[in-house]
Amino acid sequence: MMDMWKRSPSPEESWSDAEGGNENGEWPIKGVVGEEVDPDGTSRYEVRWGNWSRKDGTNTTWQTDITDRSDLINLWKKFQDNKRNALAQDGLDMEVSWPDDAVHKRFTSLRAQAYDEKKRKRLDKPSAADWDQEIERARRHADEPDAEDGNAASRLRVRRNTPRSTPSSDIPRLGSVKRIRGPTPPNPLSRRGASARKRSPSIGDDTFRSLMFNLSTSTVESPRAISKGVTEKSKNVITNHSIKSGQASTSKPVPSATKGVIFVRPAKPLRGRALLQSNWNQAAQEAGAADIRISNEIVDGDIGQHLHEFKYMERSYHFDDGLQSIFDVDPGAFLACACTTCQRASQCDCQTESEVTNERGHKLCAYNGGLFAFCIPQGVEVIECNKYCRCDPLCGNRVAQKPRDVPIEIFKTKQCGWGARCPIALPKGKVLGIYTGTLIRREDVDNLPPEHIGYVFDLDGTEVRGQHNEGDKFSVGSHDCGNWTRFVNHSCSPSMKVYSVVFDTIREVHMPYVAFVAARDIPAAEELTIDYEPSAAEEIAEGTGKQKRKMSPTALLCKCSAKRCRGWIKQ
Repeated sequence: MMDMWKRSPSPEESWSDAEGGNENGEWPIKGVVGEEVDPDGTSRYEVRWGNWSRKDGTNTTWQTDITDRSDLINLWKKFQDNKRNALAQDGLDMEVSWPDDAVHKRFTSLRAQAYDEKKRKRLDKPSAADWDQEIERARRHADEPDAEDGNAASRLRVRRNTPRSTPSSDIPRLGSVKRIRGPTPPNPLSRRGASARKRSPSIGDDTFRSLMFNLSTSTVESPRAISKGVTEKSKNVITNHSIKSGQASTSKPVPSATKGVIFVRPAKPLRGRALLQSNWNQAAQEAGAADIRISNEIVDGDIGQHLHEFKYMERSYHFDDGLQSIFDVDPGAFLACACTTCQRASQCDCQTESEVTNERGHKLCAYNGGLFAFCIPQGVEVIECNKYCRCDPLCGNRVAQKPRDVPIEIFKTKQCGWGARCPIALPKGKVLGIYTGTLIRREDVDNLPPEHIGYVFDLDGTEVRGQHNEGDKFSVGSHDCGNWTRFVNHSCSPSMKVYSVVFDTIREVHMPYVAFVAARDIPAAEELTIDYEPSAAEEIAEGTGKQKRKMSPTALLCKCSAKRCRGWIKQ
């Protein structure tokens, strides 16, 4: 039977007429972006290539291994292990379903849902005392199929919480059923299927919508959920050939090859918090980033219409007023290195203009082992390797530009509205992401609607306080578009710092990104905060702010509750 689901070999790619390779006819690999698990347990990896694409614009191939770049596969495995462990920590629910014609997708789907990790965690918990009795009650209901049902399937779908994100790949549908009497329950999966992306699900995709398993051999998360799903009169009982609404079948059992029956709680269309989380996760995953979660503390009524219209962008700016033509400079304007690992800044050509130096004027790397080194003077920005550098994608000078690899949760704080936190512990120097939104000229900020002002971040990291700073000045507004950083609150004793970094453009255009980095070791689930007015903290540290500061008429009362709270924030 295993051969039945054996995949056909991938067609051979034509590289002979492709451009962009080096003198040896080799193309750079950007990284692993997906994974599929075959029925025999072996994995194959979706690899994204640089400087190469097909005529249709796609630039990925499926490889069982990458002989000379095993480090990329190891990096992918480590990231996915962390992601699955985080899923198991978050909950033990499984929301996967597939019809009989999609058995070959089962192993990929279970891996994506952290099935093994959740199973191990489930086995560590004591079993319910009345588990056997509840299973037996469920089985007695299952063994009463309709008179016309000669072959009931032995699968059960269990749902306890709000649906998680649906996959961006093809969504399997339940098999067709014959309606005997009563209305057929709606199948929102069919309505959603038309907009799904046309490729098989991979580990990087969201998971399917329910779990299929055999009652007689499998263990499920919640026996109470099963009992409720079986006994509630309001639920529909669906078999392979019949639907009955509002009552259980009273027909005599009909022998069948497989024991059991399908119990289905019709999946409702995503809405409110679940829909917002699904949309944001899809955008984050398209950028290769980790999950975005919206805490259950936030109910649908807390979500305004403007957030449903909000465009989530993980790592780029939106440009208005022709500013993209300034940002997108000619390739010849970039300084590119030919290094392999970029371990010494003094020998890296792209660092020629870097002002990150020690007391003796020797150039320093801004990162050490992938963590920010906190060696950046005021008014200096980090220059990372750019798209024209020939160094490895895993180069130590490519940090802020990499996709976010830790999950972020948006939650409701006690006093400051929504906030952001990470469900796992973070080491000092961990770069978490960049502030995104609409890039605007700073002189245009005063013309923005009042509700937009609180989401504006000035790109002033290269401006020295108390000095005349030449050049154009820009800001980023995240009211209408942006990412999770728009929810980061202020604290006079923040857990994060920000710094300016360039890699998509050059310093001279004054359009750096603002990167967020852990200022200290941050415990899991602690709120992520920054200082909205770092100049005030600098004045106090320098001794120039010992006298009581004069409160600005537009100042905001600070609610950070830090021991050294300054009392108010200048707006």
